[in-house]
Amino acid sequence: MRVVLISPYSGIEATGLRIMSACLKEAGFTTRMIFLPDFLEAMAAKHYDARQAAPELIKQLASLCQDVDLIGITVMTPSYELAAWLSDELHVVCQAPILWGGIHPTVCPEECLEHADLICVGEGERMMVELCQRIADGVAYTDVGNLGYRNAQGGVVLNSLYPLEQELDRLPFPDYDYDDHYVLHDDRLVPFTEALMHYYLTDLGSWASGPVYGVMTTRGCPYTCSYCVNNAYAAIYPGWSHIRRRSPANVIAEIQAVRMRLPKISAVILRDDTFLANNRDYIAEFSRLYKQEVDLPFRAYTTAQTADPAKLEMLTAAGLCYVIMGIQSGAQRTKKAYQRRTSNQQILDATYVIHALRAQIPRPAYDVITDNPYENDEDRFETLQLVNALPAPYRLSLYSLTFYPGTDLARTAKAQGMIPVDDRNAYRRNFQMYHLDYYNLVLFCHSLNLPKLLLNVMVTKSVFYLFRHKPLDWLGGQVLALFLALRKRKNVKLYARRRLQWLGLGVSR
Repeated sequence: MRVVLISPYSGIEATGLRIMSACLKEAGFTTRMIFLPDFLEAMAAKHYDARQAAPELIKQLASLCQDVDLIGITVMTPSYELAAWLSDELHVVCQAPILWGGIHPTVCPEECLEHADLICVGEGERMMVELCQRIADGVAYTDVGNLGYRNAQGGVVLNSLYPLEQELDRLPFPDYDYDDHYVLHDDRLVPFTEALMHYYLTDLGSWASGPVYGVMTTRGCPYTCSYCVNNAYAAIYPGWSHIRRRSPANVIAEIQAVRMRLPKISAVILRDDTFLANNRDYIAEFSRLYKQEVDLPFRAYTTAQTADPAKLEMLTAAGLCYVIMGIQSGAQRTKKAYQRRTSNQQILDATYVIHALRAQIPRPAYDVITDNPYENDEDRFETLQLVNALPAPYRLSLYSLTFYPGTDLARTAKAQGMIPVDDRNAYRRNFQMYHLDYYNLVLFCHSLNLPKLLLNVMVTKSVFYLFRHKPLDWLGGQVLALFLALRKRKNVKLYARRRLQWLGLGVSR
């Protein structure tokens, strides 16, 4: 039984797909993995629908998918159109059924079955192994849990869900044995090498100087923010809000296993939505083992509610040097719509807790959602007042509000006529690309930590409302466009330097 697994994402991590590959290998099956990264998407230099897949790519994919028994593609909403195109083209030249998994098939099964033969709804490790075993044995698989398909009459069938995996330590580590892995590099598929792995794992953030490894230590989320993927998962899994944890020893063992394969890893990202939601005993044990066994700088996510001084002190002693915390909005009306139950004072208190550790965490990052069509200028002004009160230095990560299918926010927006019922913006817009206007210029200037006197002037009520008028708002947008162009230029140069560092000259052909 041979399986090809394809990731159409901007980067090459695809943790869920790599775990799937490891599960299949553990069960005795053979897998081949194919990654289709795009640096311009990752740098927010283009929208998702701007990717042009070369015709030659299908020929190469077809050659790698010949004589296999199943083709799996992981699909998030922004990768839907690319996955649909790939699937349609592969159906012409390959006989193997195509299975889609990931969040988009979970929330939009009917749409995905227009291009895929099968879909996985929800968590898929057990489903994938059972499906492949049935195919290998030549027996029917239509009753496998979490599986979706169309019956003989064309109707959509969604099987019942298996219970959530509770013992996460039982799962194998993500597959980084890149011997039969391929990457889209310089417009052609080439076998992964150690050097290519290190190059594609380099991080643009200045907190890390080289390749970065991302690890997931938990599943589930205690929050159900109305715009988030966890909101969609909570709708189908009643227990999603109960965090399932891997043991610290298991997490450390994964990091060390990957470092054996990729010895130049220079930093680690704890990719959990809020790692600091773990209790103090867990944080203490993780910190002790991490410092003892790994001892690399690392990054973690928190919320205002979980930014506990004792936890942060333990983690910084172990190597935590970069924290990301979601603010999203300072407007009370907006936070209610987002289901964010955090006061501005709680947010400020948390930022001062982090600021007190600035020797170890010199420049934390705070997430803000912008381009919200529900907001008026009073809401935006409220957010600017909160941002202007944050203790510097810091970064602001700005995300353009996207109404993702399956979320409460998208359902509400459609019901209220805010967006069309058949809205496709979430499929195409890069959420890291935001409107060019004065409001976003002010947020971006705060992220640059420009002189406080200038920032204070920019957020005064009279200046803010003056510049929100059309001609001046447009002018502010043009200044922002210049800043963004300079950032892109800097990032392109950074990637060029890292390409030289890891790949040298003349290696692309």
